[in-house]
Amino acid sequence: MMTTTAAAQSSHVCSAWNVDRSIEVIAPASGIPVCEVHYRKPDENVPDQMLWRSSNSMAFCADKAQSLIDKLTNAGFDCREGALAATTATLQPVTAIDTPTQVAMANQDAGQAPAAQNQSAPDDRQPMPMGGVPYQRIPGWADTSWHLAGYADATFIVSDFDGETTADFSAARFNPAFHFQYKDLILIEAEAEISVDGDGETEFELEYAQADIFLHDSATLVLGQFLSPVGQFQERLHPTWINRLADPPPGFGHDGVQPASDTGAMLRGGFLIGDEMIATYSVAIGNGPRLSHEGGVEFEAKGADDNSNKAVSGRIGFLPLPYLEFGGSFLVGDVSGSAESEGGDDHDDEAPVDDHDDDAPLLDDLDDLMPTSANVTLWGADAAYTRGPWDIRGEYLNAKRDPMNTAFEGSTGVTALPELELEAWYAQIAYSLSGLTDHKVLQRFEPVVRYGEFRITGLDELAEEAAEERLDIGLNYWIAPSIVARGVAQLRDFTARHDDEPDSETRFLLQLAYGF
Repeated sequence: MMTTTAAAQSSHVCSAWNVDRSIEVIAPASGIPVCEVHYRKPDENVPDQMLWRSSNSMAFCADKAQSLIDKLTNAGFDCREGALAATTATLQPVTAIDTPTQVAMANQDAGQAPAAQNQSAPDDRQPMPMGGVPYQRIPGWADTSWHLAGYADATFIVSDFDGETTADFSAARFNPAFHFQYKDLILIEAEAEISVDGDGETEFELEYAQADIFLHDSATLVLGQFLSPVGQFQERLHPTWINRLADPPPGFGHDGVQPASDTGAMLRGGFLIGDEMIATYSVAIGNGPRLSHEGGVEFEAKGADDNSNKAVSGRIGFLPLPYLEFGGSFLVGDVSGSAESEGGDDHDDEAPVDDHDDDAPLLDDLDDLMPTSANVTLWGADAAYTRGPWDIRGEYLNAKRDPMNTAFEGSTGVTALPELELEAWYAQIAYSLSGLTDHKVLQRFEPVVRYGEFRITGLDELAEEAAEERLDIGLNYWIAPSIVARGVAQLRDFTARHDDEPDSETRFLLQLAYGF
């Protein structure tokens, strides 16, 4: 693709989060082509990429290089003139002159969608199902590709609760994610979580397993079990090497108010509004939440539904700038008051059991009541500012379950549950010291502060167990762009405990997390 000798007409280095990117305009010695734009990512051990080339205009290459520099700058990179050390990596090929190739990795760095290809399609192009950017076979590239990603972590926790100090190595986790792609038409992906519990038993859970069908530049159809699109944390931030702290905010992990996953179908995508603003959307229909045995709501994916209702959820986001995002989320669905117990059959709705004695809190007229269903509604808002060394974000979620009657197999009759409200929010700020110093060690540190609350109204026992206020103060050390060691001091106040019960805990967490 290149002659053996070439001269660099311009060279820029863009840096962020200890990651360097190089954009160079090269003039091959032979003069044909006149110029080429090279893009390098040395820390990821991938081949150098030739994004554009021209057979007759040096200005074309200069303009394209400047456009990419501007995109990286807007995404938070610090770009300056300079050059990275030379490598022996081979260049990935281009297929057109004076037109950009689809280099998704470069545009991902800049926070943009993949660039469109040239308009005149050769014979080997295949149309997308709904139009949009067509698929083009690149010589020497296979139609199918496999990819393994994921993350792992190990945590050490020291806790001071009610005057008793404990120290434990928390269960290590390994979460491999598998990806199989066929052309630019469909991506099959799945993630599993493998861990060891406190009794030494190995646990295996499926986080998601889905097919992504690329219908259009602005529309992807998702089928299967997927992470819920409600909010930001669960879908985007929950892997421990991405999460800035050692665990989720209160109410945003499993058994919280934020939906973790669902089984069904989802349509998602994004589009431009004007020249710069980007809008994203996700709309899903699935089996939805279930009633927990404590009377709460489980927002976890199930392989079957216990009622005929389907939950509808989604999120819409706006990015007025590449580094600033605002979003709103929703979920509506029903939960059934007659649930299947673990390992048992469905409870007989026609003959609810009522063997309570005269002193039981149930009233006599409850004998004639039947289990009912209840509506669940959830709404939320989120915002994030991620530019250069700054990572500032916050989320708020509010869920309500209507009053209902419930009876589980083995329960003593029909129980009337009052209205339940779940509310969770957090605010977080992180700052990388790379914004203050070029020292090779100091710039790898990142202090983090997060405050969050989880409130429960309507079920005192559930509130006593889970309602809390939490302050986290952490310090991250980035060994590599996807390897982080962190220490966290955590102050927890359990806001619904009785006066004679301990209601505060201090924890210190040490964690090593690795993304691959």
